[in-house]
Amino acid sequence: MSKESKTLYLGLSLAAALPLLLGLLLGWPAWVTVPLCAAVLYGIYQKLMHGTRTASDHVGIVLDKIGLHAGNPVRDLTAHRIAKLIEAGGNRAVAEQVREKFDAPRPFI
Repeated sequence: MSKESKTLYLGLSLAAALPLLLGLLLGWPAWVTVPLCAAVLYGIYQKLMHGTRTASDHVGIVLDKIGLHAGNPVRDLTAHRIAKLIEAGGNRAVAEQVREKFDAPRPFI
């Protein structure tokens, strides 16, 4: 387990315990503590199951929303143009991630 994962799990476990601890220390009623704890647990579930999206994931979502689904040759061209815009904005690393995801050479069939 990496250091980042350990830090994430430690932070999430503290976040899960915080509503219960505050509820006990401050004497909050159950109608306050239980929904707060449920909301925190739902947030933890979302973070663990879906993680953080990368810039290339966001580009893929935008391309899907405008109707350029996988297999469409215009999709790769549009992703390449978006990568050029990102690179022109000064972020070469993100532009390279977008190129790697969308500009991969296709196998000859």
